[in-house]
Amino acid sequence: MKKFAALLFLLPALIALSAGCSAEKMTTEVSAQKYYFEATVLEVQESALLVEPDAGTDERKSADQIVVGTADVGEEGSLQYLGTAAPGDRIRIGYLGGIAESYPAQIDSAFELSLLERAPEFSKEPLPMVMVDGKLYGDANREIIRDGRCGVMDGEIRSTVDIAETPSENGQSNFGSGYGYQYGPEDSLEICIDGTLKVFELLDENGGQAIS
Repeated sequence: MKKFAALLFLLPALIALSAGCSAEKMTTEVSAQKYYFEATVLEVQESALLVEPDAGTDERKSADQIVVGTADVGEEGSLQYLGTAAPGDRIRIGYLGGIAESYPAQIDSAFELSLLERAPEFSKEPLPMVMVDGKLYGDANREIIRDGRCGVMDGEIRSTVDIAETPSENGQSNFGSGYGYQYGPEDSLEICIDGTLKVFELLDENGGQAIS
């Protein structure tokens, strides 16, 4: 009888303990839940992407702009995409957990980023570029016609990378090597190609359009 009474006394505690374990398990399962949505990249930040979720997604109901943290992304394909991410890209985002209520809203647990559609400007022909003195210059689609040869050069392009790549070393281009260059006005370069000086203008820090 005493044993039965003791069991009755302990029963509520056992139920509470069991409920606590179940709640803890449920919380763990919820936090590990994977979610996916599609969005357009608005801004590329140092360790995050500012995106606009597609209309009709649950994430769009939270906010029309979400900062997606990318510091914990480790999937190889996602890291490759981050190296070329640009505003205007349409992407698919995989994340864990919930969305922090703020504006813009925040997702800190993204684990996957995949490109669905490249920004329109990336669909154009790759831009011929060259790096000189740590600065990146892009083809301005202008030429300087002079009689005879190009004249005395200030330097020469010594190495090259694929046209789809961005030069990363001084004296390197993505359109070939062996071309001489001169420093031009207003932070430009004049590169001698087939006896004609082609003008290359300074690009912004993201390799965007030439600064006018």
